[in-house]
Amino acid sequence: PQALGTPRGALRARPMTALDRALFSISLQLIALRIPARKCNAFMQALQGHVLQRPKLKPIQPDGEQAPCTTRLLLLDEGIDDLQLTKLPDELRDYVAAEGGEPVRHSVTIGYDKFSAEQVLRRLLPEGMEVPSAFEQVGHVAHMNLREEHLPYKALIGEVLLDKNPRLRSVVNKVDSISNEFRVFPMEVIAGDEDLETTVRENGATFALDYREVYWNSRLEREHRRIVELLRPGEVVCDMMAGIGPFAVPAALKGNRVYANDLNPQSAKWLRTNVLRNKVGPRVRVSNSDARAFLRQLLAPPQGATGEPAAAAGEPAAAAAGGAEAATSAAEGAGEAPTLAFGPFSHILMNLPASALEFLDALVGAFDAETWHAPLPRVHCYCFSKETAAPEADVIRRAEEVLGCSIPGAEATVVRDVAPNKLMLCVSFVVPEAVAWRGEGGAAAASVRDGGGEGGEGGERFEGGGD
Repeated sequence: PQALGTPRGALRARPMTALDRALFSISLQLIALRIPARKCNAFMQALQGHVLQRPKLKPIQPDGEQAPCTTRLLLLDEGIDDLQLTKLPDELRDYVAAEGGEPVRHSVTIGYDKFSAEQVLRRLLPEGMEVPSAFEQVGHVAHMNLREEHLPYKALIGEVLLDKNPRLRSVVNKVDSISNEFRVFPMEVIAGDEDLETTVRENGATFALDYREVYWNSRLEREHRRIVELLRPGEVVCDMMAGIGPFAVPAALKGNRVYANDLNPQSAKWLRTNVLRNKVGPRVRVSNSDARAFLRQLLAPPQGATGEPAAAAGEPAAAAAGGAEAATSAAEGAGEAPTLAFGPFSHILMNLPASALEFLDALVGAFDAETWHAPLPRVHCYCFSKETAAPEADVIRRAEEVLGCSIPGAEATVVRDVAPNKLMLCVSFVVPEAVAWRGEGGAAAASVRDGGGEGGEGGERFEGGGD
């Protein structure tokens, strides 16, 4: 019998840059058993391990020789090649005879549709070249990272992927690394539709996006869910680098309220779209700003502050009142300076792994002990580490260097492998008292207010660190 990976009429042909589906046609010469239709399940169970196993090819076929069709053909393994069934155990030959099975020769033609993408590409690409079969799916878009050796065959590779994955309409290839502040990588469409506006579902939410304009990584779904599950009822979140809302929208669906910001104007646009699409407008405030400026404006004392919490500062009346108008007003707040419309926040999310650690300095002196009447928030900061021996200790040490103090109770969670010897992690900790408070004596004022002693539990200040 001929192997499925070798089309009839050729050994391995010269590499191709155009797809010829007609090449993929092979004929299998098999032994089949003509059996009563009512006994198919019994024969399948009795002959387990001796039945044909081929992707996309059912072992039970119609019997075209019989009319009316009261029988079926059970295709046997390719290693069984004679009508006497000599390669079957004696007891199975006896079973076939006793149950009325009749060995017959049967030919099966397998075409292009029965081959997997990997089998097709293995046939078409140069011998010895690794077959690029892995891709990330984002809605109807497949994202590939092709190697240099694959580029002459990129159109062929994209076309095969579209053929073998009916839910795909576009295949893109990353042509360079992420090197801009918006986390958007340069790409080219190598097959299919040029329109990359698509939708994805994740953690109970639906997200619309243009894959060319914004960052999205489907591999982070579990991490998004982990953080959302940490949130307690009533807690407010400050999402400094929110993207199109993979944390913010599921958190709002859970009932939490979120200050969500992103520097990329397109991300902020799609974030507003997704807030409205998921009907969480009253629970999300969207901003389009630099992350440091966003946090600074969010924590700025309200004009005319009298020491009272800024729980309602800047909140539009419609959002405060709820109702149909609230969904729009809360989601379209990007033109306004962010304020603590939902009150103090309990969590800060910093999801920019390439540089989020550098933004930790924005926390130094950010809180006013006279107006912040809440526990200091817990930070979840994403970063990379190439320290294979102790990556957790590495990222905590780097976070402490930026803050200029030790971080008691800091934890680091490995999120995923990004590349060989490169991990993505999340560092979580409560903002240390030693550096949190604005102005001289802020830490001491907070310590007295909270009944703590000198230094409290806020961490030891490094020499020269902070303000």
